[in-house]
Amino acid sequence: MCREALKLGIRVAESMEFEGKTNLKAPPQKVFNFLLDPNALGKCLPNVQSIEVLGPDKFRAKVKAGVSFIKGVFDFQFTITEKQPPNHATLKGHGTGRGSAIDLETKFNLFPTPEGGTQMRWTTEAKVSGLIAGVGSRLLDNAARKIITQIFDSIEKELKK
Repeated sequence: MCREALKLGIRVAESMEFEGKTNLKAPPQKVFNFLLDPNALGKCLPNVQSIEVLGPDKFRAKVKAGVSFIKGVFDFQFTITEKQPPNHATLKGHGTGRGSAIDLETKFNLFPTPEGGTQMRWTTEAKVSGLIAGVGSRLLDNAARKIITQIFDSIEKELKK
């Protein structure tokens, strides 16, 4: 179905949800500040070409991304829509490129651990439309999981510095 739609130029859409938790060896306030700092977080996003801070709760990022044969540069605009320091934040993003669009909503919940660190529980909802959605949900899901793993590994590494 998706291949036929792609050949015909029909815009298909895929919606995916992810959730997870990770323990970080940094206090909640440090983690919270890091996650809401576009320049710090930008270091953790794979294939970021540039970050531009637009205001206290807005930033733009150019990211090289793609799945299968549909690859290119995506222009994202992110907005922090909810902040409850140092425990919760919501980040929304919209990106376009290569005849495709990606909408993201990520929620972070931070909990102090007895060791002085932070347990971060997160959820992400991603809606993908256009050509990139035509590659099918299995490829999209695998690619998204790989990127998510890279991001959280990088966050952990950066917070250890």
